[in-house]
Amino acid sequence: MKFFCVCLNITLLIGILACSEDARQSARIPPLSNLDAEKQAQAGVEFLSRAIRRRPSVAQNYGKRADLYLLLQQHKEALNDINKALGISPNSGLFLFIRAQVLRQLKQYDQALADARQAEVLNQNTPELYTLLGDLTQQKGQYLQSKLYLAKALQIAPYDGEAYFYNGALLARQGDTTSAIALMQRSIELKPRFLNAYVALTTIHTNLRDYPQAMAYNAAGLRYFPVESGLHYTRGGLYHAKKQLDSALMCYGNAVKFDSANYLAHFQAGIIYLKWNNVPLAIQNFEQVARLDAKFPQIDFLLGTAFDRAGNVDKALEHYTLATQTNPSDYKAQAGLVKAQRRKYYLEVYGYLTPAGPAAAINETAPVISERRLDTARVQIKILQPRLEIKTRTDTNRTFRIK
Repeated sequence: MKFFCVCLNITLLIGILACSEDARQSARIPPLSNLDAEKQAQAGVEFLSRAIRRRPSVAQNYGKRADLYLLLQQHKEALNDINKALGISPNSGLFLFIRAQVLRQLKQYDQALADARQAEVLNQNTPELYTLLGDLTQQKGQYLQSKLYLAKALQIAPYDGEAYFYNGALLARQGDTTSAIALMQRSIELKPRFLNAYVALTTIHTNLRDYPQAMAYNAAGLRYFPVESGLHYTRGGLYHAKKQLDSALMCYGNAVKFDSANYLAHFQAGIIYLKWNNVPLAIQNFEQVARLDAKFPQIDFLLGTAFDRAGNVDKALEHYTLATQTNPSDYKAQAGLVKAQRRKYYLEVYGYLTPAGPAAAINETAPVISERRLDTARVQIKILQPRLEIKTRTDTNRTFRIK
């Protein structure tokens, strides 16, 4: 038994020395006070990349770089680095916490929650971890657990703005909108640079149709995050709801400019262009949506409609067919398919296209009948005569003098 205890102590000592050696070998990022936060993070990534090339076996460097990638919203790179760090040091609560944050951004909530709970077991007892657990348990519908985790976070850090926000989000999910707004406003007071609070408050006030207040929170968020695609997209939605389509289109354009993968902005822009009958730009935006998300609802129907208006019947038939295959009960797609088939028939038989008008009815399956013209030789035209002749009398006693 004594021999076993001695061996155990030696093993623990070796582990502690290895960890301390790893910490000593990890690169220390030099301060760069003359740069903004994003440029500091990019400079830190470059510095750590050089350190990793020199010593690729130091887990701390991968963990630090993953944290910076997370700050820069480069989530795939962050996940790759933190997996390497955990491959070297699998029992690090800090690394598990970072990976849980990355997985939350990738919407892999089950694995993120498992990692966060494992980090808690490994004594990673920080308010940031409990706030993360509060959010993840909300995503899974575990509201009581979320409330307990957020209470722990506020007990450790009473002025944690993120904990206030997720408490507000919890109340919003439970239908208490007034209290949710108050907590989210408190969150912004404590942490002005917190994007989620601006997005949530804009969304809540938009749903309440309080557009001026929603616009105010959106503008406040854009002051801190001027290149955030989601805020520009939300602003476009506000203008869209107010029928100010020019302004909406400009905001959707900014959303795409700062994030080319924002397919929702492409979709809304395509809707506006289709309404304006600017078919080429509508097709361009809808094709971007289909490329980024092939299963986006109604996208094949809208592409079919746009190609139909452009006179490209073959492409219209292709997309209408895909739409009916995806959803056989989509009556609009079925009607569009019938209309395109008729236009194709006219093109093959008569050599011209009929105008692309409204979609045909679903039950319109009768064969096309050739146009009949009136035979004027068999029509007798009679000139209409007045039935009554009106005579007026003249008063001769009255004289008219013309000067």
